[in-house]
Amino acid sequence: MQLGNKAFFGLFAQLVAATNPNRDCEEWQVSGVRWRRQRHSLWATASFQIEMHELRHTTRPNWTFLFVRETWWSADRRRAIRDACWTHVESGNRRDVLRWFAEREKELEG
Repeated sequence: MQLGNKAFFGLFAQLVAATNPNRDCEEWQVSGVRWRRQRHSLWATASFQIEMHELRHTTRPNWTFLFVRETWWSADRRRAIRDACWTHVESGNRRDVLRWFAEREKELEG
């Protein structure tokens, strides 16, 4: 698994759905991680939405991880003209972040 590839984005979506099923929480806890979600939107002729997730591993090893999804729509809003995701390890070790996600993936499968 690599941070930022299609398989990772799918795992991320599964984990959000499993831990915040109604998507009604802005902050929640998952296996030692404080998860915070923010959403910003502008509805106009050209519209966009940016959703940012900040995950902070609060025990050792400490790390902070960002996941961002941005979606843009044209005036008719029937389909997105751009839908992109990206990730960034803000602090800590990338391997520790990957290990945490791999453990969550096993939990979802099992």
